[in-house]
Amino acid sequence: MQSDGFSNSLDAYNCTLDAYGKEERRECGLRPDLCSCNTLIKAYGIAGTVEDAVCLVKEMRQNGIEPDEITYTNLITALQQNDKYLEAVKWSLWMKQRGL
Repeated sequence: MQSDGFSNSLDAYNCTLDAYGKEERRECGLRPDLCSCNTLIKAYGIAGTVEDAVCLVKEMRQNGIEPDEITYTNLITALQQNDKYLEAVKWSLWMKQRGL
């Protein structure tokens, strides 16, 4: 991105993720934040790789990034769009139990 005249920033990174959807994650010297992860979860759902979305939510918690309502909404939507209804219900109940 820097070669195209753009600076490395999370805003630019997040816009790129949103624009390109499912792309392989590449090391670019930035650590994804909550918005980055939420965008990736949405992209994984669109791409039909919901297993990656579920793994990312688990990785977020392991790496100290606390998922929020948007995270879980994106995950549940991704699961529903990919006919994983039972798992979507499980995550919905999990959210409710935690007051989200």
